[in-house]
Amino acid sequence: MLDYKFNSKLITTNQLLKELNIKLCALDFWKTQWRKRGFDCWEMGMRLIGKKAYWDPIVFTQWLFENKCLNKPTNLMEREENKKLVAFVIRNTKVKDEE
Repeated sequence: MLDYKFNSKLITTNQLLKELNIKLCALDFWKTQWRKRGFDCWEMGMRLIGKKAYWDPIVFTQWLFENKCLNKPTNLMEREENKKLVAFVIRNTKVKDEE
């Protein structure tokens, strides 16, 4: 079941990869593709502080769902189900302090 609880509002890249079980090469590839399309990594949830990258895990999981989910809805019923799934992701992705 999808139920992510993060310890802080910003996490390191290593923490993000560990929590979501994503490989660094996949994240780097997604960032490169995203920038080639003319977008900024800020929209993915990446926050540069000094020379270190931190991630807003809630923004990243929303970005991941919206941009990397392969089974996009094709009809009205599926679109409604998709909206419910987005709401489910938002509801179940929280920082532990906000519970």
